[in-house]
Amino acid sequence: MISDFRRKFKSSCRIYLSIFIKHDYFYISINTYFMALSISILCLGFWILSKDNALLSTKVRLLFYLSLAGLVISSSIQTESVAGIFLALAISCTTLAAVGFVLDMLNNNKFSQVIILILAVLGSYYISESTYNKQDLSQQNLIPDTKGEILLEIDRNHFSSIQEYANKENAVLTRAFRPFSEDLTNLDDYYTLDVQNSINPEGLLSDLGRLEGVKWIEYNEIIPFELPKSTEVYKSENRGLSNDPSVVMQWHLSFLEMEKYYPLFSKNQITPKKTAKLYILDTGIDSGHEDLQIRRNSQKDKQGHGTHCAGVASAITNNSIGVASMSPGKDWIDVQGIQVIGDVGFGSQKTIIEGIIQAADEGADVISMSLGGITNQEREKAYNDAVKYANNKGAIVVVAAGNANLDGKRYSPANAENVITVTSINEKVEKSGFSNHVQNLKMGISAPGERILSTTPSNTYTSFNGTSMATPQVAGLVAVIKAIRPELDTKSIYSILSRTGKETQNTIRTGKLIQPYKAIQLTLSE
Repeated sequence: MISDFRRKFKSSCRIYLSIFIKHDYFYISINTYFMALSISILCLGFWILSKDNALLSTKVRLLFYLSLAGLVISSSIQTESVAGIFLALAISCTTLAAVGFVLDMLNNNKFSQVIILILAVLGSYYISESTYNKQDLSQQNLIPDTKGEILLEIDRNHFSSIQEYANKENAVLTRAFRPFSEDLTNLDDYYTLDVQNSINPEGLLSDLGRLEGVKWIEYNEIIPFELPKSTEVYKSENRGLSNDPSVVMQWHLSFLEMEKYYPLFSKNQITPKKTAKLYILDTGIDSGHEDLQIRRNSQKDKQGHGTHCAGVASAITNNSIGVASMSPGKDWIDVQGIQVIGDVGFGSQKTIIEGIIQAADEGADVISMSLGGITNQEREKAYNDAVKYANNKGAIVVVAAGNANLDGKRYSPANAENVITVTSINEKVEKSGFSNHVQNLKMGISAPGERILSTTPSNTYTSFNGTSMATPQVAGLVAVIKAIRPELDTKSIYSILSRTGKETQNTIRTGKLIQPYKAIQLTLSE
């Protein structure tokens, strides 16, 4: 693990360097398309090389045909559109034809043919990265925060020796988190390490891995944030849903059959056992917005993203102002914002975890995070520990899958343990082209994420696209469920969402589409 960390630290150093020399540094990943294309090239090559041996040539030819089938399957897996599949297959066929032609031209030179095969496999690596998901890391969150690049989990019985070593190396060791209930977590054992003034940071990291008492090392990664671009509003026939004037522009509400959902509460006189506390970890919330009920009245939001998410989840329904939401009335959800993304547009892993801890310590029932980014590791332990702490204090954590059309397993905190991860679907019940998928995550669910109208600062209303917009729909519904049955944990609530959910065009990749009316019915019946 430590040697892997050193390798990743070197790559981050190259990213820092690339910023200064204006050279793009790209993330390289081996994907199934690369494997399938490489196997096809090798099978083709061995078929040509073995053509003088009839028996062997027949067997290799069969393997080549099978590899072509694998190539088609891998192209389908890694590409969302039919056009993309045909593009990938066209590139593959062209590559194979070119390799076959060159090998045939070198018929009497076995050594040259082998060299060509090796070069072709290496070339297929470049082709696969050019075809799929090439990510410019200078725009991603793979750069650690300069205020404390490293997160360490340590055994505090060895704190003195670790502190002494840090001082010797001119590195600054600072306690990272201060959870209120330290008996429920080991988050109080995390420290940040600022190595900016260290003469030999790579050597320092190598030594840390050997120091007694250092239990875990990971980056304190920067989480970049890009405000979604506003989109045109999608008008629908929502006139009977509520008396909110802009409900006619909230297509996702009728799409989710909210005409059944809202009357369910009034007709059956359903009241909450408690007002659920929903915390939006984001850019803040404009607490003065006319269509939001914020009990903490000093919150601000310069970016507007957090205010939008708050409105999707809990704008006051049936108040003859603005829009409607997942909340059936003002007594159901108490929404609060914690700013974890700065006014200039980014936060860090540490600030997000601090937000989770704060929300949990303040009694959150639901924590909604429409944020995240590609990560160096499949999972960061600190995120897992933070979510576990929130769970132990009774909170359900709902997280956006991300907007890069990638595997959500590569995104944090979407890939954290025991979170509900939300994808975006469109009005055709298809995965939105931008949405990450969740087929490799345990608790994926979907909600509409395109042209979602909601509250924005200064009593305005804007339509955005993104898994950020789908996430608070799920978080708001979860908050209503928690208001009815406060004792339910994450797995129980996910079971309700999944059992009542609707199949999409590709449920494996999106998770089921939430059905609020059916979810509340099941919550009441069990």
